Amino acid sequence: MDTFTQSAKRFSLLLIFCTLTLVFSLNACGSQPGLTGSSSTLHQTPTTSSTVAAGTPQLTQQYDFTEQDSGRTVTYTVTSRFEITLNQQKYPKGNLRVSCSRAGTLGAISNLPAETPPLYAVRYEGVQAGRCTIQNGTFLLTVKNIA
Repeated sequence: MDTFTQSAKRFSLLLIFCTLTLVFSLNACGSQPGLTGSSSTLHQTPTTSSTVAAGTPQLTQQYDFTEQDSGRTVTYTVTSRFEITLNQQKYPKGNLRVSCSRAGTLGAISNLPAETPPLYAVRYEGVQAGRCTIQNGTFLLTVKNIA
């Protein structure tokens, strides 16, 4: 065989090896529980209840709240952040009260984006496990932080 034919065969074998390696790698990624779909579109599928410990609270997936969310109880893990936007005329910022079962459960975040008056925003981060209520007049949001 001439050198060109040998090089072409080596290149073909290398190409086959790389292709198989890639295919097996993608199959390994696609075999993770809860993931379905092609390599370009993965979708989360519900897992069976046996993978979630009994009594595990459902975490809240909403992080921005307004007066329409008054009366809700939300559950987050420590370090989660959330924001409340209220109308200054109806809920004056000076009347906002945060009461927690343990001091230091929530930490206020000061670098907030500006809101168009009369709106204002407050943002908090879960610092440790505990339960807090955030109240201003008739607005009430209960926050449970879990470890």
